[in-house]
Amino acid sequence: MLIENLQGNLKDKDFSTFKIDYVDLEWYDSRKKIARWKTRGGKEIKLKLLNPPKIGLSQGDILYQDTTDIIAINILPTLTLIITARSPAEIAKICYEIGNHHASLFFGENEFEFKTPFEKPLKVLFDKLDIKNDVLSSKLDAAYRISVSMAHSEPIFKVKASPDLKITISGKKFESQ
Repeated sequence: MLIENLQGNLKDKDFSTFKIDYVDLEWYDSRKKIARWKTRGGKEIKLKLLNPPKIGLSQGDILYQDTTDIIAINILPTLTLIITARSPAEIAKICYEIGNHHASLFFGENEFEFKTPFEKPLKVLFDKLDIKNDVLSSKLDAAYRISVSMAHSEPIFKVKASPDLKITISGKKFESQ
């Protein structure tokens, strides 16, 4: 079965009368635009999204829907470092350190909680910095991703040089010349 477009998300409305089959994905596979998967029920899925979501596939995204059946995405839980800040300054420190390690960052359950895939060096670092953290199994859903560590699309605006652009360099080194 070829899937070229998403059909919505399970959280959009009540689908309790439908038979739902899931494609189980690891969090890092949610960024794929072209893939082959099997549903829990054994159906072959060929994914080739024409207009993929910029953040990636999210929990509950509907790949296929007819009058009785739905095939949807299920993000599997993974070992996760749950980091809790005690102040806005700690939020900045957390974001800096996660970015410095080029790790993915996700929103947690509240404005002071963040999630990242578990890595022992990050756990050790946050312990040394005395920042509260726990290692738990959790879903890392692309809908809650903060970081965008993927190729950027072309901007919707164009940049052109101004006809009156002037560059001035000043300072002691340049004044004597």
